[in-house]
Order: sequence, then structure tokens, then C-alpha cells
Amino acid sequence: MRFLALGLSVLLNSCGGDKATLVTPDPHSWDVASAEAPDQGEGNEFWWRVTSAGNRLLAMTSLGDIWVSSAFSSGWKKQNWTLPGTPYSWYAEADSVWIGTEKPGRLYGCRVSNWNCKDLLLPVPDSASLGHVSRFKDKIWAFADAYQVRWVLTYDASGWNSWADGFPIDAPYRTLVVGDTLWAATWEHGLWYRVGTESTWKKQPSQRTTWNYLRLDSSENPRGISWHHGALWVGDWSGEVTKMSGGHAPYQAVGNCPAGASLPNCRHQPNNIFSLLSYHDRLYVGGFFGAAPFVLDEPTGFWITTEIVGWCWNDGNTCGGKRTWDMVGLGDTLYSASSRFIMKLPLAKVPTFDTSMMARFFWNPDTSKRDSIFRRNNPIGR
Repeated sequence: MRFLALGLSVLLNSCGGDKATLVTPDPHSWDVASAEAPDQGEGNEFWWRVTSAGNRLLAMTSLGDIWVSSAFSSGWKKQNWTLPGTPYSWYAEADSVWIGTEKPGRLYGCRVSNWNCKDLLLPVPDSASLGHVSRFKDKIWAFADAYQVRWVLTYDASGWNSWADGFPIDAPYRTLVVGDTLWAATWEHGLWYRVGTESTWKKQPSQRTTWNYLRLDSSENPRGISWHHGALWVGDWSGEVTKMSGGHAPYQAVGNCPAGASLPNCRHQPNNIFSLLSYHDRLYVGGFFGAAPFVLDEPTGFWITTEIVGWCWNDGNTCGGKRTWDMVGLGDTLYSASSRFIMKLPLAKVPTFDTSMMARFFWNPDTSKRDSIFRRNNPIGR
């Protein structure tokens, strides 16, 4: 599996930083919604993916084990997987889930309620890995790759067809459907899109790196992608969060601190980003350091950490996990796959901005310096 190295993990604890300056959290806000991963989720096995199918939750570990709830976060059951390949990617809706595997590469269509799976006979070699599965234009989309080769294939009643024209030698980390466009955030080659009526993929100009105002680098490792209030939002592994109004340039970076600022001088959004989620009119970002999801306060442009509502829910001794890999909303609750546990937070307890946060997180009430940096030409040349 592809996982970028997290060099800070041995030096920093996501429940540290300016935690000591926070108000004692309510221990009944964030809560656990699963069994605990071995070694507190810091070894080879951790909670990695979470999605929903109807009113059920589906969770996958880094080893490909799949757990399904009976409803919301109750009645978890580990599924007995005896089919060829290790589960790696999926797409779920209603009572269906399509599961892509590696070693060997396969794609299965499964009924969630009775866990009955069918091999869809994906035309790729066993050496391929099914890096991503999506659904667009009433077709299942399978993205597979092997050494220096990739496949983009669609499946419907007519069988398999190739839609790979223009796509890089890579696989998506995430995809997002917005109207007649499929967006694909790739592992290492930036953001791509495919309009349903067009014959090829196109690359979206990459957003500018703003954390160091002396550099002209672009971000090429998108990990989170979401449509929120008429804009495409992209979160890069590097920590950049970028708003693309209408899905077009010019872009606007959205962050807590001006370039060069660091703890304890200013509390950033996550240093490494793995997911973005728009749910019930709020936008969330999740990643590493800090580990708990952050929620955007749109009037001020600050990302508020949900750590302050009980992520360390056992007097600071037991954290939900050190990384938020994935998020999903279901009903009135936000769920997160966060290494150690699947965590849950009632939407009613998601924090909102108050002026005391300015001092608590070392945010400067004069945001002109921050905003002038984030509103530079973005992408470069625009």
C-alpha cells in the first residue's frame, strides 16, 4: 500500500502542542465507535477507511479487514473475506459496495445486507492494484495501476470499457462527482477532471504552496477533495487547503496562520491532510498534527480543532488516534477513521467560533498579513 512517510510522528504527539492552554474538554463529546486497533493504531494495523451504505457504516483497516455495522455505529461485525485479493478500495451506496483488491487485483460487487459478492472480471493482470473505485454517469469506475502502467475502466450492462485517455500513470487517492464532472485527486500528479461529454482527462492547474512565501512550489499530492458552497475545496498532503470557486482559477488558500508561523506561535490546521468533508453545511478537514478533524469558520477563515470537544476523552490519557485518515457523515453524527478508533461526534457538539479562540490558539486578530499571503496569484501565473 502507498503511505507517505510521516517524519514528525516520532517527535510530536497530536494531543500535545498547546493542549495545556485549552479548557478541560467535555469527556462525552467525541467518543469511540469501534474496537481499538492493536498498538493504539501506531503499528501495521490501524483504522484507515470509513464510509456509509444506507444507515450502515463500513470500516476498513490498513490490512484490508472489513467491518460492517448493523445500523450507524452499533452491531459491528467483521466480514469473512475468502475471495482472492486483499481489499484496498471501495465505493458504497444503498445496499451495495464495490470492493477493489490488490495481490491479485480484482473488483467485486457485494450486497451489504447478506454479504454476497460477485467477481466482476476486471480485465487487468493480477499484478495490478485497484487503487480506487467510484461511480459516475451510472457506471462503476475502476482505477488500477502497476509498475509504469495504469488502467481507467468503466463497467455497466455492456461490460468493460476504457476511459484512460489523458490520465497520468497514477491512481486517485479520492474522487468527487460534481454535476457532469468527475474530479480525481491523484497520489503524486495533482488534480485531474473528466467532463462526461468530453473524450479525455484534463489536468487542473495545481494550487500554490503558501506556507513558505519565499517559495514558488505547487502542491501535487491532493488528499482531500470536496464541493462546498459553490466551490471545489482541495486539501494537499503538504497542509495546503485551497478554495477554487466554481472549480476554476483564481484560487484562494484558506488557513489559520501566515507563512512561517508555527506552534506555539499560531495553531495551524493539520500539517498533513488526508481528507475533506462537506456535511450538513459545515466543512471539515482531517489529517496529522493535529489529529482531530478541524471545522471551518467561514466568516473568519479559521479552522477550529474539534480536539477541544473531547478528542482526548479520558483525562488526556487516551486519544482517538494520531491521524484522521477518513471521515463520513451519517445522520446527525460525524465519524472519523483515526488510526486508533473509529470515532464519532454529534453534529450538535461541533465547536463554533468564539473570540476567546484568538488568544487560545495564538491567532492574530489582524488577519491582513495572513490573507495577503493566501491571496497571492494562485495558481502561479494567475
